[in-house]
Amino acid sequence: MALASIALRSTDNHAVLLALAAASAVVIVVVASAVPWQRLPFTALLVLPLACDGLVALLRHAQGGGQSGYASLLVLPVVWVAFIGGRRSVLFVVAAMAATIMLPIALVGAPAYPSTGWRGAVLLTFVAAIVGLVAEHGVRTTRRQGETEAQRARMLDRLVQTQSAIALSDFAFDDVLHTVVDEALALTGGDAAVVELPEGDDLVYRAVAGSAEEFYGLRVPANGSASGDCLARLEPLVIPDTETDDRVDREACRKVGARSMVIAPLIHAGRAAGVLKVYSAQPGAVGVNEARILGLLGNVIGTGLARAELFETMTEHASTDALTGLANRRSWDDQLTRAIAHAERTHETLSVAVCDVDGLKEINDRHGHAAGDALLRGIAERWRADARAADLIARVGGDEFAILLPGADESGAQDVVERLIATLPPGASVSFGIAEWDLREDAVALMARADLRMYDEKRRGKARASSRSFR
Repeated sequence: MALASIALRSTDNHAVLLALAAASAVVIVVVASAVPWQRLPFTALLVLPLACDGLVALLRHAQGGGQSGYASLLVLPVVWVAFIGGRRSVLFVVAAMAATIMLPIALVGAPAYPSTGWRGAVLLTFVAAIVGLVAEHGVRTTRRQGETEAQRARMLDRLVQTQSAIALSDFAFDDVLHTVVDEALALTGGDAAVVELPEGDDLVYRAVAGSAEEFYGLRVPANGSASGDCLARLEPLVIPDTETDDRVDREACRKVGARSMVIAPLIHAGRAAGVLKVYSAQPGAVGVNEARILGLLGNVIGTGLARAELFETMTEHASTDALTGLANRRSWDDQLTRAIAHAERTHETLSVAVCDVDGLKEINDRHGHAAGDALLRGIAERWRADARAADLIARVGGDEFAILLPGADESGAQDVVERLIATLPPGASVSFGIAEWDLREDAVALMARADLRMYDEKRRGKARASSRSFR
């Protein structure tokens, strides 16, 4: 704009200064285009408005000084800095503009820069400062609003992702818990996230993430703790500083390194299933915004936990015998097939033992099914307590039990069986059949061999009983 206006003044032009101004303009354009400003600190960008001020100063001096009309162009660098910089940068460029206008009046003076120019210089400086600061404030406000909206949009996206992760996660209860704490930590940016579930009078750390991982399983009395208060009120709690808030268990907070925290109830069907807690080692680091986020998640998480717990219960019932609590026939068939496949890969030994409770029908007929059920439960409880950790005991029929013995040959299986027989309730007797896997047969064939041996044992037992009765 300044160079284009040169033609409007045909007299009193200083050719050398005009040539220097034109060359300076070319240099400014080249530098502005070629320099990788994004790699430099922001203050480097201030070179451009200062260079433009210098260019305007050259043009003013080349075309009559204060009467040239170029001074108004000095407002443009101020506005440009207002759009890209902060308040300090604006004031810096305004000060450079004031120096560009006022120094010639003070140093050069009349006739090019008469003293009557002071009023215009001061007014122009104030106008430029007002325009620059107002523009900077507007840009900063707009930018902040844009960042806030962008943050909200990202937060909503993350909330939807979190809800989807909970809805689509494996139905296993622990998997849902771990998904919850991981997502809560990512959403809030805290140091740690914890799901606390009630057990008796305590709240237990059942899922942990971040700096809380070392405290898995920690028990905190519900009474006298902020989590217990949240559980009772069914409202999110914000604790800006645990050292000054009487609602917290201060000793527990110091132990886990929680200086500020937010706690939200996990609600399902109007009741709290537990609490979700996010905390930081710094006071005030988590607060109202994080509480709002956790509050939005509370109902979804509570329902997800309830669903996972129900699914886990249903799964357990589907694979567990209702009377004894042992594995049922479906679970036994599945585990035996898996064990044989594993033995094929590892070439390990494997044995099964099939057991029939002697005289169960007579006990049911004589004393009722309650007596027979009590006998089966008693046997199951004793065997469950005495079995090896690797063994699987299942109830596969009305009066039949089966024992899976990985790594045991027939002799080892016999030792296990004799130990289990020794734990039987008084008056109870059983017949066992043992079969060691022959490296070829499938689950059906292996069970058939064990069944045959069990029935042989039962017949021999009856024969011995008959011979004793005869004698």
